[in-house]
Amino acid sequence: MLSTRSRRGQTTVEYLLTTLALLFVFTAMYRFFSWFMPRQFRSGASIILKMYKQDPW
Repeated sequence: MLSTRSRRGQTTVEYLLTTLALLFVFTAMYRFFSWFMPRQFRSGASIILKMYKQDPW
């Protein structure tokens, strides 16, 4: 049976690993979306502007 001290150590390690995993995931998502989203907005804006040039009203 595990002692209280061992359980606390295990819990601390689990929290640290979970925190590091979440930090890695959110950092990767931020880097991907900071590259991906501006391209999407530019292409969407160009489509909208082309539509207005072709059919003003």
